[in-house]
This record gives sequence, structure tokens and C-alpha cells, in this order.
Amino acid sequence: PWTGCLGPRRDHYVTERSVSLAKDSPDADRLWEAALATLRRLHYRLDRVDRGRGIITTLPETSQHFFEVWRHDVDTAPDFWEATLNPIRRTIRVVLEEKGEGAWGTLRVEVTKQRLIGPDRPLNSTGSVYLLFGTDFASSKGRTRRSAEQETWIDAGRDPAMEAYVLRRILERAGMPLPENTPAVSAGARSSSPVAR
Repeated sequence: PWTGCLGPRRDHYVTERSVSLAKDSPDADRLWEAALATLRRLHYRLDRVDRGRGIITTLPETSQHFFEVWRHDVDTAPDFWEATLNPIRRTIRVVLEEKGEGAWGTLRVEVTKQRLIGPDRPLNSTGSVYLLFGTDFASSKGRTRRSAEQETWIDAGRDPAMEAYVLRRILERAGMPLPENTPAVSAGARSSSPVAR
């Protein structure tokens, strides 16, 4: 159901791939290293790296915008323009789920988005655009200094396109690419019915 200006949340999908690997095998080592290398290649700083539990998380990273042609952390044109026009950041979580004792069964990727909100800033002249991201830009209430207390990051849901992109890059780097035209995103909590990207 629609609430105000927001549509329904799109969190009812899973971006995962069955891997079935013994935790101490060379293939498991290669997959783990591929996940770390992929996140670093995407310019994410690692936050939690827990091989025993099969979890890698990154620190939030401000998303690519128009002038950053060397980066790729948005995968669709609407996401690209959203990140260019709004302060958006993403966090990636890679999980290797256990399948029995001493084996990994599933590789799952979750990308969450957050949007920065703060005091309204009127853009009533060309010069005001230059000051938009500075601290001296007056708000509509007349305040000229911007502080961390006035701004906050709000949850903007998950990014299924980027999740599928990261999953594919990890598998390719590990030498386990998905077959052509195989969707990486599944509908439902663990449904087997794939949804096209």
C-alpha cells in the first residue's frame, strides 16, 4: 500500500546463489578472497570480516555521481541520477550461509541505501547552487551554519540491481560465473522463482 509519497518497500527478494563448498577447500578460499577483492575494487572500505561466520560488511560509502567515471557502485540509470542529485550512500553485506557442519551452501549479497536529509536549502539564485554542499548556505529559517545534528541519514531500502551486479562480479572473480541470462535476484523470502533483472 502507498503511504504518502512513498511506494511500498521492495525488500521482499533475495540476491543469492547456491555455492555448496567445504569451508576449508581451495574453492572456498578463492570465493572468500574474490568477495574481499570485489568490494575493494568497488572502493568500499571493509568494516567486518568474519571468515568463521562467513560475513563481510562494508562501511557506508557515498555513491557514485556524474563526475566519478572511474567508480561503479550504482547499476541503473535512475540510481545513477538519484545519487548525482541527492546525497546517497550504500553499504554492502556479503554472507556465506552454512549448509551443514563445515560447509557453505549459499552466497548472499545485500546492498542497503541511505539518503541524507537536513534543513531545507532554498535555491533562489545561480550563486546559491555553488554553496549547496557547504556549511555557510542559509536555510529557509535563516540559519547559516549546518551541523551534524541538523542532518541525518534515512533508510532508502535495498538496491536489487547493485546486489545482482556485486554477486556476479564476486562469482566471476572466483571463477564461478553465472550462466548467461540467469537472474541473480529471487522473489520472496527464499522463493525459487527468479525475477528478471
